[in-house]
Amino acid sequence: MKYGDFTSLCERSPLPVCRVFKDYELPSCSLNSYSAGSSYIVNLPDFVASIISFLVMMYLAFRAHRKIAAVGFQFMADGSFASILTFVGVGVVIFITMGFIAVDTAFGVSSGLQPKPSEPFLSYGLFTIYLVFPLLAIVIFMVMQTIIVVKFLAVRRPLLWLLCAFVCFAVAQALMFAASNKICTGSNSKIDGAFFATLLDTAAIVCIYGFWSTITVDDSEDYDDVYKY
Repeated sequence: MKYGDFTSLCERSPLPVCRVFKDYELPSCSLNSYSAGSSYIVNLPDFVASIISFLVMMYLAFRAHRKIAAVGFQFMADGSFASILTFVGVGVVIFITMGFIAVDTAFGVSSGLQPKPSEPFLSYGLFTIYLVFPLLAIVIFMVMQTIIVVKFLAVRRPLLWLLCAFVCFAVAQALMFAASNKICTGSNSKIDGAFFATLLDTAAIVCIYGFWSTITVDDSEDYDDVYKY
């Protein structure tokens, strides 16, 4: 597969980003649609899984606000105004960047990112920001957190949470990119890899929360029993 080329990916998996390309066609196995009055809902199972994922995220956010943390590579305590502002700011920048690249790829706003007619699914910018950047961020996060556990903590149990998160994420990507059409065909077009990928990605985030929870405490005086200072 050529770097930046979405052709094979869009043929094998129901990636939302594939709809950005003008010549996009549905994968060889497409899900059944469900009528809701005058409207039709496509990929209802993944829609339900996404709602469940959103509720889980809200619950984790509620649980997380009571924790504090200042470990290893952190420059500010979790939950502080500065950390929340930084988190939101980075998210907004990434969202705007990805949105601009997607719009430019689809409509040729700047005529610089729109694919050529000879390569209708080739987009270096979209490939980088949508696939490569998240993967690179995950690898950096895993490496840094592993260093924190090994260097600063007196326990190794957090590494199990990291391993669990990695396994869930890896299986999710395998089901989305390699097995989605097979799942769709085997279920008579009722579900595809996106459904399981959403659930497993949610499980990975839960594991990351479990990891974070094991290396943080509710009261600062408890640090002495947890960290190697």
